[in-house]
Amino acid sequence: MVDKQVIEEIKNNANIVEVIGDVISLQKAGRNYLGLCPFHGEKTPSFNVVEDKQFYHCFGCGRSGDVFKFIEEYQGVPFMEAVQILGQRVGIEVEKPLYSEQKAVSPHQALYDMHEDAAKFYHAILMTTTMGEEARNYLYQRGLTDEVLKHFRIGLAPPERNYLYQRLSGQYRDEDFLDSGLFYLSDANQFVDTFHNRIMFPLTNDQGKVIAFSGRIWQKTDSQTSKYKNSRSTAIFNKSYELYHMDRAKKSSGKASEIYLMEGFMDVIAAYRTGIENAVASMGTALSREHVEHLKRLTKKLVLVYDGDKAGQAATLKALDEIGDMSVQIVSMPDNLDPDEYLQKNGPEDLAYLLTKTRISPIEFYIHHYKPENSENLQAQIEFIEKIAPLIVQEKSITAQNSYIHILADSLASFDYAQIEQIVNESRQAQRQNRMEGISRPTPITMPVTKQLSAIMRAEAHLLYRMMESPLILNDYRLREDFAFDTPEFQVLYGLLGQYGNLPPEILAEQTEEVERAWYQVLNQDLPAEMSPQELSEVEMTRNKALLNQDNMRIKKKVQEASHVGDTDTALEELERLISQKRRME
Repeated sequence: MVDKQVIEEIKNNANIVEVIGDVISLQKAGRNYLGLCPFHGEKTPSFNVVEDKQFYHCFGCGRSGDVFKFIEEYQGVPFMEAVQILGQRVGIEVEKPLYSEQKAVSPHQALYDMHEDAAKFYHAILMTTTMGEEARNYLYQRGLTDEVLKHFRIGLAPPERNYLYQRLSGQYRDEDFLDSGLFYLSDANQFVDTFHNRIMFPLTNDQGKVIAFSGRIWQKTDSQTSKYKNSRSTAIFNKSYELYHMDRAKKSSGKASEIYLMEGFMDVIAAYRTGIENAVASMGTALSREHVEHLKRLTKKLVLVYDGDKAGQAATLKALDEIGDMSVQIVSMPDNLDPDEYLQKNGPEDLAYLLTKTRISPIEFYIHHYKPENSENLQAQIEFIEKIAPLIVQEKSITAQNSYIHILADSLASFDYAQIEQIVNESRQAQRQNRMEGISRPTPITMPVTKQLSAIMRAEAHLLYRMMESPLILNDYRLREDFAFDTPEFQVLYGLLGQYGNLPPEILAEQTEEVERAWYQVLNQDLPAEMSPQELSEVEMTRNKALLNQDNMRIKKKVQEASHVGDTDTALEELERLISQKRRME
């Protein structure tokens, strides 16, 4: 088990605003930070990050937690793995926990195990069976060697509809089979494999654990319509975050301090065959902001390599919008080819040269992409320059700006260098003016309204917050035999504070979601630093009054129910209790 002091040191060094800010865009809102929740779809930001108390809370879906909890939920990993990830981030070495320890704390361990078993099974079918021989020969014809097949753990899903299920049946619970995305229930209520008769590409997370698959058809006679079939989203797989080959790419990217971003699995494999190991691809989906934030954690520079056809060019444009201010270069694939097709046609040396020696800047890409087909049309030329000029202004290098202006002047019949330079300068002035107006009229940020706690819970959260702050207050209450929290989750937290003096992250991670949520409700109390002499007694009095009111409501309900069924004796008895309690409250 990792030392508690190490966990605390990691937490103290991993600022939650920076960690979450790597994944979502956060804006300062008063003392806190606000953004769109990564755990549920929303258009109005309701995800708050509280820097001084180092926790987050979403007012939309109710998710709360500290920096460890965020990594757990966002990446679908157990607590100890979250500790390792953050330890690596802040430069604190963490001993890898034993498998048994990991398994005990991982809520999704069965899904990880099942995917690993499936990957081994598919790979063995491809590499060692008569069934896989034809598929293996197909891959050999495409230039893949046994070394490549083993490196990427490529496999084969048999054509039978429940071959994998029969293999794993009895090792996992039915709910795990359904949650995995590897199976579905037929109309006859039988488990059916999601993938059959497809070449299988396993996808791993940053730690190298198999979390999903993509299956590709390989026989011309295959009646399945889609070329690729991908795993659906699960508790361990977020397709908008994960990237194919990322765990291997991040190990080799340090040598080149860059990562190639490609469209497909076969493109990544093609790059690997040329000796380029730091290539990744999105998992059958367009590049998302989450993908970009994932990449930013591991590299400062991207090399964008999308297909040369129209769809690939459109994907490049969208990717450049998502990438934003990150350093990026682009490889333009010729003749409408993708990297795999280019490799098949020209060989590995030519592809390696293309990927390493023919890169262009985003502005060069925009110039080539937006250049009017009719270069003699004056209006088309004007629109083209006006579209490119603001992009040139954003280039920091004056030398590069001059070069781009020369490229534009050389490609347009009606404009010379001086005319284009004037348009660029006007664009620069307009951008400067817009920035000044933006500073003078800041956009207000609306804070969401906190969901109301009951009067009892508010008072008890208040008391627990003061106990958390002061060991003396906690001890005073622990010595009282007449005190207990009415809210079950607060009572659990009260016991944990008494046992540990505080609430270590590793202990909190072992509690139920309800207890964790209650803890962050306590932390969310906005109380003054100084405590008045009568504060605790007044809060306790408020709580006790609310408890009596709650009890009165229960008694009233009993009176009504007894009266409704004609039980006069019970109704009178409960009514007497109600009158007695009201007198005590006066």
